Amino acid sequence: MIFKRGVFLIGVLFTSWVLSAQGTELRSLMLEQFKFNSHLTTSFDGGFYKGLIGADYARWGVRNVTSYKLSNAVSVDAGFMYNRTVTSDEVIKNEFRPHQTLKISYPCFSKMVFTHRLRMEEQIFTYNHIRENSTASRLRYEVKTKRAFNLKKSIKPKTPYWMASVEFFFNPAGKIQDEYILFNRGRHGLGLGYKLNSNTTLEGTLLYQHSHNVINFKDRTDVTIFNFYIKNSLFSKKNN
Repeated sequence: MIFKRGVFLIGVLFTSWVLSAQGTELRSLMLEQFKFNSHLTTSFDGGFYKGLIGADYARWGVRNVTSYKLSNAVSVDAGFMYNRTVTSDEVIKNEFRPHQTLKISYPCFSKMVFTHRLRMEEQIFTYNHIRENSTASRLRYEVKTKRAFNLKKSIKPKTPYWMASVEFFFNPAGKIQDEYILFNRGRHGLGLGYKLNSNTTLEGTLLYQHSHNVINFKDRTDVTIFNFYIKNSLFSKKNN
């Protein structure tokens, strides 16, 4: 009971914090996963991103990721994403984004695991209003965990659970887009999930994102992100 009250209080405080952000973004995403064997997995995901209050743009993106499990605690993956963003003044930005990832699960408890993700991304941008392209790179570190609300249960079909995550974005190669700054972005999230069956999961996450593109660290852009995710695995046995 004390744990549930603590989670509820953190949720209320976090919600109050993120709703004070300057802009709002709505994300709807779907992922399909194909598991070839116990080590090799590939997935395709896509989604629509819409800027709402204080952020007038529309973006859609698609991505493919192939992952290889080295052990129960370590995996690596590589992928490629394409994003297309259109603003209210009809400026179009295309982004081509390959990435490489290392994931480590530690510590691992019987009903709760902390996953650390270290991802390197290369970004190539093209625009409809200028001929010159631009490039960037960034290093992302995320730690994420989730657990069933019933602390005695693991996350199985018909089980509601909560999620929490913290992610930081860094500029390892110097100047990125604007002035040079090593720390570029922070993203913090709380969410709810429900596992419909062994193949399908629904998740909703509230994220607070702060971006820093100039040397003055206090000069930042804040965005509240509402993220809705459907995750599905194909060609595997369903347990309802």
